[in-house]
Amino acid sequence: MIARTGYDSAMLARGGRETDGDEVSREVSLDGARTTQRALAVHRLLNSQSRIGTAPLTDGRRIPLPDIHPPRADLVATLALRRSAEDYADRPLDLTTLSAWLRFSVGVQRFVPAYGVTEHPLSMAPTAGGLDSLRAYLAVRTAEALVPGVYRYEAVSHELVELSTVDPVHALRHVYLQPEFVPRAAVSLALTARLDEAFDRYPLRHYRTLHVDSGVAVQNLYLVGTALGMACCAVAGFDDTALSGLLGLPETEIPTMLFAAGHAA
Repeated sequence: MIARTGYDSAMLARGGRETDGDEVSREVSLDGARTTQRALAVHRLLNSQSRIGTAPLTDGRRIPLPDIHPPRADLVATLALRRSAEDYADRPLDLTTLSAWLRFSVGVQRFVPAYGVTEHPLSMAPTAGGLDSLRAYLAVRTAEALVPGVYRYEAVSHELVELSTVDPVHALRHVYLQPEFVPRAAVSLALTARLDEAFDRYPLRHYRTLHVDSGVAVQNLYLVGTALGMACCAVAGFDDTALSGLLGLPETEIPTMLFAAGHAA
């Protein structure tokens, strides 16, 4: 199901096309850039940080992830086993495990006609209005078939885009407020929110909803990770500026959560 407001439900049903009666939607769209800047001001105030311009990372090679079957696990048993773990096996994360984790946590669930296109992707982690407002990145310390570096997950094509082949361990020590996660976790997954995408359709209040959307994705990551035998820990204690720099985020994209993961010890 897609959580959305009344006017957004109507827009999805019409494939995102406006009519003369869509005054609220039109005003929000026209005011999107200004609303984004207001949200960024709130974000910086809450984090007591000033955004330092970061160098964008250039898309490198695209790495297809293997097709996999979903993990077979009882939902209630998985919920009972789900917990934050800080003990990880000292070995690379298997590519098949990584592929399944991403695919069934934050991959595409289905396509629907919406927002002026015939196949708009809806995520396994629902977002308000079904917007493409969340992104997932990987800072890889050790994983099968991947060199250490930074990658962006592309849900529609189910592949990783290589952004950097610089070992992220040193940078991650400045990202985590608890740097003991760095040498333990095989990968650090970062969830981000695209403010420009969100505020093209929603008012400033949606800043809160973006973090709810991120929380939905976090629970998916926990449950699917648990079903796959992974050790996972959501980490809210991180330096926003340092993480934005590591990922090469544009100004209109903010990090919302870190997720330390690997095989269970």
